Amino acid sequence: MNETELGTHEWWETYKETVNSDPELEVRGHDKFNENFYVQMGDERVLLEMADGKIDTVVPNPTLNHRWTFGVEGDREAWEEFVQETPPPFNHEIIASHYRTAVRNEDGHLQLTGDNKKIFQNLRAFQRTLELMRVAHNNGGA
Repeated sequence: MNETELGTHEWWETYKETVNSDPELEVRGHDKFNENFYVQMGDERVLLEMADGKIDTVVPNPTLNHRWTFGVEGDREAWEEFVQETPPPFNHEIIASHYRTAVRNEDGHLQLTGDNKKIFQNLRAFQRTLELMRVAHNNGGA
């Protein structure tokens, strides 16, 4: 497990390095992923500005002057489960987690917000980018 606490500045920098060095994001057109999105962990929101499948900038507490297309929100506990090396069922993948929140109205899962069309146009790259949170948090699975 990573000794850096989830959601700290250091954690986001490690995550950015993990995403930007991921060879999978460079294949199958993932390098065209240019949609900015936010991640909200409880009351803390971070904007990830994407450029060609890489995180260009991590913006803590974005304002109205920042732009994003979609986001993913959840309480801190849901994110802590999501980044576990082996996460529990339904918090292992964004669509499964969103389904539990949006359709089944269950607490403790992640929820997608924003432009659904853009989410699904970029789903594979977006999912991979989120999965890399787990890699960064667990020292690359080591």
